[in-house]
Amino acid sequence: MSGGRERVAKRATVAAVVALVAAVVAFGIPANVAWTVPDLPEKDRASWTMPLDQYVGVGVVRLNYATELLIQDCMVEAGHDDAVVPWRDVDAATNATERQPLRAFDLAAAERRGYHVPPTVDAGADDWRAFEYRETSQAETADRSSCLDQAYRQHPELLTGASASSSTGSVGDIAIRLSNAAFLEARQDSSVRRAADAWHACMLDEGVGAGPWGGDLPDDPADMPTTAMAEAFASYDPTTAVGDDERDLAETDAGCRETSGYLDALYEAEWQEQLTVPHDFGERLAQIDTGPIVAAQQLVDRTIERLGPERPSRL
Repeated sequence: MSGGRERVAKRATVAAVVALVAAVVAFGIPANVAWTVPDLPEKDRASWTMPLDQYVGVGVVRLNYATELLIQDCMVEAGHDDAVVPWRDVDAATNATERQPLRAFDLAAAERRGYHVPPTVDAGADDWRAFEYRETSQAETADRSSCLDQAYRQHPELLTGASASSSTGSVGDIAIRLSNAAFLEARQDSSVRRAADAWHACMLDEGVGAGPWGGDLPDDPADMPTTAMAEAFASYDPTTAVGDDERDLAETDAGCRETSGYLDALYEAEWQEQLTVPHDFGERLAQIDTGPIVAAQQLVDRTIERLGPERPSRL
């Protein structure tokens, strides 16, 4: 979660969301036939859990990586030592290639990387590419097919995870677009607007108004960092270092979002926005059994954590 994600890194996502909202209006879908999300997760603001999360599915990058890890032992036992999976930065690769739900900027993000956007450079990309495109014999191809069949029998949720991935046009993609539309709409909620005023007052109380950014302090935390700030901090470039000034401002910003009640108000407003979706999209979501999707997410997370190799010292 990062302010940079909201302000800088997601401009393309915002454009896509605006297009989605425009499409909904253009189709003339009446509000009185909106589809209600039937099964709700427990609220958890710390992880920004939302009603539509259960439809998002596993990202393609993580799913493919976990699948290779799951069949690795089977392949090695069949005599294919070149099937040992190399390390890769799956989070960075995911950030670089896949759309993700917008999330609010908080203190954890500020402490971790200031306003910098999430990393997008996979340091293990070359090793992974060599692994993916290595030459294989007919015997290895046949063994791989057998090992995959075995993995799918043991973990059928892997197939569900693939069908609900975030690839364009998938159910996961629809859920992410709807989620992001809800996030943007929630920022206009009256309770969020009132909390934004309290955030601004907090920033002034913290001395930001008298500091170097006093003339650039916006009225709304959604506009942080401003364009001038992002350029000064190079926060749009994840390969640059986070400086002390950036981190101090980001942590002050995040602290004010917390104490002003802005994050609580935004979370509740987005939750309410996600409780219903336009009818046509609801028809797609209603056909999905979310249990296997959630199971696939959990399996992939466990697999990468348990079987993922250590990062090589040369990287």
